[in-house]
Amino acid sequence: MTTLHAPHPTRAPAAPTARTGLSPWLAGLWSVAYLGLAGLHLVRDTGAIWVPTPASVLGSLSSTDVSALVVVLAALSLAGLALRSRSPRVAGGLLVATGLVVALVLADARSLTFLGYAPMLLLGAVGVGPADHVAMSVLAPTLASVGESVGGLALVLTGVATLRGPTAGRFAWSARSAARVCRWAVAVAVAVPAFYAVTRLAWALGIPFGVRDEFLVELGSGKYAGLGLAVAALAGCVLTVGLVRRWGEVFWSWVPGLGGRRVPVAMAVLPAVFVGSVVFSAGLAFWRLILVGELDETPGAVADWAAWLPELFWPLWGVALAVAGLAYAARRAGDR
Repeated sequence: MTTLHAPHPTRAPAAPTARTGLSPWLAGLWSVAYLGLAGLHLVRDTGAIWVPTPASVLGSLSSTDVSALVVVLAALSLAGLALRSRSPRVAGGLLVATGLVVALVLADARSLTFLGYAPMLLLGAVGVGPADHVAMSVLAPTLASVGESVGGLALVLTGVATLRGPTAGRFAWSARSAARVCRWAVAVAVAVPAFYAVTRLAWALGIPFGVRDEFLVELGSGKYAGLGLAVAALAGCVLTVGLVRRWGEVFWSWVPGLGGRRVPVAMAVLPAVFVGSVVFSAGLAFWRLILVGELDETPGAVADWAAWLPELFWPLWGVALAVAGLAYAARRAGDR
């Protein structure tokens, strides 16, 4: 006799929720903080949170103009955050668009300066080290730009998560396609900073590569600051190569406490996207100087092409680095 067994009831898998992590909180914090600071500057003429500089896409505007822009962007960000549950498409599009403007236009080359000079700037702010002349008047707008880079990226990530919704798949790329894109993007993201580093290393060695002899004399000890940036750029190249190497997926065995473990995807992706946005924004500033005929605002003369030509490739570097990070994440989407 055959015994019939009732099929076991099956439960529908729970719909995955959109993982936004800290992004909405950082986006909200940026919106509230910068709305308040910019509003105070407009109403009571307090210290500006943004000081005009040629190293910015908005370098032609006054502090008051930019403060008004910050108020508008922060208000739009808060509106997008408030509409996430009611109208995801509208909210997501608004957050992504606003975040891109904040990270790529409002933020400027000072974010990249901070990443390169962070140790000297922080020590200089307390009167220690070779940069003890650094004043808060320099550090404050630099940190404001970094805040804009972080806030803008948080807005974009929150907007993307809102648009994708709770049931969307993580990536549309196949692992093979992602690997191919990652290799090409990494090649570009290494070539551009390596070219920049070569020029600064040459200057530190007293070789007038791409500049006049007089330029090196005028630069003085500043060429050693360029050496520090060159070393940082080369270190970034090594980390970028890790996006297509095995050691970028698994920690080396000799790393204490982490040897042999999988590298968290976010540990590689978030820095790549963040630095990519910072580099892109800094590159746009140099293009603005070219387009408005203010290239003489940069150190040296127009003839000193190595002082400004490598920077014109920074937008390409930024895009390539961000794409490489995203392709890396798509390639490792199955590592869960």
